[in-house]
Amino acid sequence: MRGYARILLVVLLVWAVAATGMAAKLYLENRALVSQVSSLEAQLAKARGAVEGLRSKTVVVDVAVDYGNGTVVWHNGTVLPKGATALTALIAVARAEYRYGKYGAYVVAVDGVKEKMLSKSEGYSWMWYYYDAGKKRWVLGPVAADKYKLVDGAVIMWKYAHWKY
Repeated sequence: MRGYARILLVVLLVWAVAATGMAAKLYLENRALVSQVSSLEAQLAKARGAVEGLRSKTVVVDVAVDYGNGTVVWHNGTVLPKGATALTALIAVARAEYRYGKYGAYVVAVDGVKEKMLSKSEGYSWMWYYYDAGKKRWVLGPVAADKYKLVDGAVIMWKYAHWKY
């Protein structure tokens, strides 16, 4: 019986040493992971602060461009600097040609689609609209596009529209 007791004692001793070594290894790995998580949490907090700083300097808007031929292209989540206008939004999402007049900027072409005058009282021009969520309808822009400051969450549309009077 004494021989079995020695073998058992050696097996238990080897097991104890191995278990202690594994426990120490796992403890050190855990400490390294805790350190990494702390570092990542600090980086995340810094990134969140930067995002909040940017949010105070930007507006996020949705911009649609209706080319008048059934094609409407949406640019959702367009990030613009605070103080951006309806014209700024158009320039951010498309190639726009415009000129300044007495009342402000006048858009003459978007992505190569140019205004077309059929007569002095009829034609096709680029007009801009904003979506009035309360009334659930599109409203023609009340001022020139460079005069209308956008707010966060605004939804606007540039439309190649037929007009006649």
